[in-house]
Parts: sequence; C-alpha cells; structure tokens
Amino acid sequence: MSLRTHRGLGLWASLMLVVVACSSGTASPTATTAPATPAATATQAATPAATSTTTASQSTAPSESTAPSESVAPSESVAPSESVAPSESTAPSESVAPSESTAPSQSGSAGGSGTLTYVIDGEITYMNNASNDVPTANVIQWLYDGLYVYDQNLKPVPDLAAEEAKISADGKTWTVKLRQDATFQPTGTKLTADDVVFTYELSNSPNCRFNPSICLSGVTIDDGTGKKVPLLTSVKKIDDYTVEFTLANKYAPFLTVILPGTLIDSKEAVMASFDKFNQTASSVKVADAQAVSDKVAAEVATPTGPADETGAPTVNYAQFQAEIESIHNQAGVQLPDPTLYQGDAGLDTQAYASAENDLLTNLIDALSAKEIDQVAAAYTLLDVTRKPVGSGPFYVTEFQPGQNVTLAPNPVYHMGAPKLTNVFLPIIKDSTAAAGALAAGQVDWQYQMTADAYAQVKDNPDVKVATYPDFGFFGLYFNNREGALFSDKRMRQAAAYCFDKDATVQAATSGNAVTIDGDIPPASWAYNPDVTKYPLDPDKGNQLIQDVGYAKNAQGIYEKDGKPLSTIVLVRQGKPDRIKFMQLWAQQVNENCGMDMKVQEADFATVLLPMINNWPLTNPATGKPFDLYFGGFGTSLDPDPYALWHSSQIIHNTATNGLYNFAGYNSPEADKLIEKGLVELDQDKRAEIYHQFEQVLSDDLPMIFAWSDIRHDGVRATVNGEEQWTPDNMDSPTWFWKLWDITNQK
Repeated sequence: MSLRTHRGLGLWASLMLVVVACSSGTASPTATTAPATPAATATQAATPAATSTTTASQSTAPSESTAPSESVAPSESVAPSESVAPSESTAPSESVAPSESTAPSQSGSAGGSGTLTYVIDGEITYMNNASNDVPTANVIQWLYDGLYVYDQNLKPVPDLAAEEAKISADGKTWTVKLRQDATFQPTGTKLTADDVVFTYELSNSPNCRFNPSICLSGVTIDDGTGKKVPLLTSVKKIDDYTVEFTLANKYAPFLTVILPGTLIDSKEAVMASFDKFNQTASSVKVADAQAVSDKVAAEVATPTGPADETGAPTVNYAQFQAEIESIHNQAGVQLPDPTLYQGDAGLDTQAYASAENDLLTNLIDALSAKEIDQVAAAYTLLDVTRKPVGSGPFYVTEFQPGQNVTLAPNPVYHMGAPKLTNVFLPIIKDSTAAAGALAAGQVDWQYQMTADAYAQVKDNPDVKVATYPDFGFFGLYFNNREGALFSDKRMRQAAAYCFDKDATVQAATSGNAVTIDGDIPPASWAYNPDVTKYPLDPDKGNQLIQDVGYAKNAQGIYEKDGKPLSTIVLVRQGKPDRIKFMQLWAQQVNENCGMDMKVQEADFATVLLPMINNWPLTNPATGKPFDLYFGGFGTSLDPDPYALWHSSQIIHNTATNGLYNFAGYNSPEADKLIEKGLVELDQDKRAEIYHQFEQVLSDDLPMIFAWSDIRHDGVRATVNGEEQWTPDNMDSPTWFWKLWDITNQK
C-alpha cells in the first residue's frame, strides 16, 4: 500500500504475518537507560539491562496493501504534454545509491527547485492494486486515487467521491457520487462510474488478484440470519458519475478500509492491456499448462528437494523451471524480476521458480475463466502493472527496474496542479546509506528510517524528522487451548507480572518503540489507554502460579503433577531486537518466578510459519504443540480485530488455511463485542465498543502485548506541504497526505 495507506490502510483479512520468538542468552547486568523498577520484596526481581548494541525493531507491516493517493480529477479529457506511456528499461537490477545517473550531483534534489528525490528501499513489483510490498506502495501512492482517502487525523474523507456516501437506513446500500473532473494519466481519459464499477467487479471476482486486504471476494459477513455470505452483493452504475454498492449487511470497515484502500483502475487501460495479453496467451492450451501445474502440485504434496534444518525434504520447484518458462514464453507472460529473488549467494532459484509457478496458476485461471473473472485472473500478468494508468497527482514517465522511477505531475489534477515539477524515486536498499544521502542533500525524503539511520540525521538542522507510532504490534502469544502450559489465565498473568515490560522493551529496541497493552495502537481513534496493566510484581506472579497448584522442586523450578514449568520457545533468527526481548523476558521469569524458559533461534519460512499455520501447531524443538510464540502483525487504521481474536478464526484440526487465531483464544464476550463493532457505523460508538473489547482482552491476556515500533521519516528542511512542516504537525502516519501541495524550495 502507499505510504499514506501502509500507515493507514490494511484490513488484515489477510494480515501480513511476521513471526518472531526468542533465543538463549543472558541479559546485560546493568540498566542505565531502563526505567526504574519497584524494589523486590520477598523475591529479588531480575530486570533487563539496556544496551546500545541492539538494532531497531523491524516493521510488522502489513501485506502492504495498496491504497489511494488523493484523487478526484479534472473535468476535461486532456493528457499531459509529456510522454504518453512510461518507458521501461532493462537496466541493471542492483540497487544504486544516488549518483550522477540516478540523483542530482548538487546538494539538494534531482534537478533543482520544485523537484523531489524520494528514496525507495526495495525492488518495485506491481504498480496497481496488486501491490503487496512497501517499496511499491511508496511508488503508487503518487499515481492512484480511491473513492476516499485518509486525512492527517486518520479519518476517511471523500477523494474521488464528490461528497460523503449516502447510506440507507439499514446500512446496506451505499450511493457514491463521483467528482466529474477526474482524469487518468497519461492517457487523459475521464474517470467515470464505469471505471469504479469495473474496479470493484475485479475486487469481487473469485479470481481477484488485488492485494488480499482489498479483495472483496474474500470478505464474508453474517447476513443477519447467522449465515455467512459474500459482503458485496452488487455494484452498479446509476449514471456516469453515480455508483451504488449493495452490501449483504452493515459493515463498518467498508468506509474505513475498502473505500480508501481500493485504487480506481482505468477500465480502458486495463482492458487494452488484457486484449494485448489475450492475443498471445490464447495460443496456449490449458491442458498443457495444467499438466505442468499438476507436476508441481505433486512435488508440493511429496517434496523431493534437499532436507531443511529439521531434516524434512523441501519442495524442489527449480526442477520444473524450464517447463514453466516455456509456457510463459508461449503466452507472452513477462517473467518475474530476478532482482527480487537475489540473496547473498546470488539468485534463489527455488524462490524464483516458485514465483513463476504462481504466475502459471494465474495464467491457467485466466485461460479458463470468462468475462470479468478472466480479466481478474490475468491482472498480474498484464503490462499495465509496469505502465500504470492512474488518476493521481503524478504519473510514470520512466521506469528502470532495479534502479529508479521518474514521475511527472498531472497538470489537470482535480485538487490543483501539483507544485513539484517532478518526482525522482531511486532505489537505495541500505537505510544507513540513504540517511547519509539525506544528510548530504543528495536526496530529499527517506521513509521508515532504521535506528542507525535516524541517529545520523536527528540532530541535523537541514533535516526534519516525522515521528509517530506504527500501526502494528509485537507480543508474546500463549497457546490458550485447554491442557496447554498457559491455558489458565492466571499462568498468563503471572508471566506478565514476573518481568519488567517497559524496561525490557526499551532495552531490546534501543528506545525505538513504545510499550503497548493491547493490539490497537496508540495512534488509533479506538485506542484505550486505561486497560489493565501488569507492572513488575514477582510476589503476585509467584502467588498466581501457586494458586494454579504448582510448587517448587529442589532446583527451584515450579512443578505440578510431576511436570516442570518448562518449555522451549523459538525466535526468528536474524532479528536482534526480538531475540533480545525474549532473552531478557526468559531471564526474568526464570529468576523471579521459578520458570524454566529456554529460547532457541529458528528459520522463519521452514520452521516458524509451519509451527503456527499447520495443525497441530507443533514446535519442532519440543515435538508438542507450541506453548509460547513471539510474533507480530501489521494492523489497519480500522481497529477490527476479527481475524486475530474471533473464535471462528481459531486454527484447529479441520480449519487451518487463512486463519490467524493460532493462539486459540475463545471468549464469547469478546466475540460479541467484535461482531457488534463490525456493524456499528458511528465512529464514536465503535470506539466505545473497542474500548470494552480491549479491556476484556487485557483481562484474559491471550498474549503479552510488548511494543509498537516508533517510525521516523526524514525530509530536507526545504520540503514542505500546504503549510510549513514541523515536528508538531509531522506526528501522524498520514502527515503528508496532500501530495499535490508538496513543495521543495531551495
């Protein structure tokens, strides 16, 4: 999603999961920057030490879904005088720092006053609704619009919509009048109801290839009778500038997620691209493509590749690469960009062949489907993903894969012609290098700086820094299922009382995070600051453990029925902040409360994901279902927690795929509040519902919520919006939402 939206959108009906856990080790003996902790009484409390060597925590960003840039558009069907379509070079794939070829050699921006150099930190993929990564989202925010957009206060406001949607008394019918001055660029065609209907039909298709967070085909809702049905019943054109949506029932996130998050595609551009694709792809026989796909499926079912670290065979996709590529070449499908699959040892052939196989699935669906479902299946195969046509304030004039993108202003943009003369987006993957370029004036903007990058510029008078809490969280999940080690909530509460959370968070993240007590982040309108807290209190923790029936053995470890209070917790390798947090937590609960918590690093894809996705959720280190798991989720501007905590989303022996309540949290009271929040359209009333839900969650404590990252974006002092940008008005995830008003006066 776009910067405005990845800090703002994200319905995680398809949450981007980030798995973490812990590793064995010992905390540093001093705590020079950690907050003071209460003196231990009967039991001396162990507390974490802050160190200066841990790295900043990484974002748990959501599948970064795409979303609108401010749009509405000019009344005339005119195209800019610049190029009619972006060029696409076959330049080298490696990331390049600003240099003579990619950025201005002088101090400042690429080109002088009125231009902006905006750093992208990774490769660019689908420049449309299929975008599912942060770098691409930071490109498309300049190119597209939705019917609504988030303002600086995180409120959805009309964008391509001419006014607030008219909602029927039963909340099921939404009538949206469109602005009549919106145009697509670089084609210059007018945006009408036909484009809106087309876009939402693609989203509602069973073959939807949009970012999953905005695929309406994957959203079901109770129709009021207890039956689950698709959310969107119909979308239809009333006239050229009026669209009517009919929903199966009231659904509050339709306003807060779907309308801002769905970028309006040009029907003309997408269909022209599809027709071009179809002329070549139609020569492929479905049976031939399916035969190759069946071979891959057989390999997935019974892998024959090299063993992973657990000794299990891996899927050998690479053996089918030649056959898959032959089908794609015949169909005229552009193969995935190899730069996206480069590792330290070069091209990851298995990952690359797997991506090619994903495109093969899309191709088969496109060849097999009819009408709008065929277009939906082909969406990621079309050249319009690399030559985007949007209604936003800027459009692409040049795309050099692996290097940069150049944008020109839409001179007839509906909010007024952009004030920048152009935007240059070089790819600089190293955050520290990008910060150096920002400090030197070689680039003008760097988003989501790491702690090291932030340290380089925070005291630089020529750089302004936006600071705000991230929409996402990290925390320690318990297995809440009956019979699990922490199934009794008193045991979960004890695990919270037995360590100093604030000090641990600050030590693990080097102060680059804010401690949290729930899954709704502090920046949200639904945040509840008054939920139950669990300060360091080993006496209370020990008492709760004893109340459950545990007693200490000769080694000082609690036992019950001959079984020690012991387990092994896995942590994602290569994530120092997460590892440090779990090391410090384990040290404290072991010393303060007689537990025996061991930590061990593990690979994300081959160990951690299977552990929480596949029943019976086995921890390979213990051979039993996991007891604890440290993980994170990217969350949305909408606080709906259905996917995470509703009991219908619990993974069990007959339901695993696409479910995220792997903690097994089951609370009838929480379920009722979640369901109530989904159908309440009044934001103030919804906020109160979620305040109640957060209190229930805090009392039950299905996980120990640890932290939300603090985000830092840096811009040169010459860059401003409609008004002068200062830290006081750069404190929101959407602080820069009026892209058309940005200036860079030197």
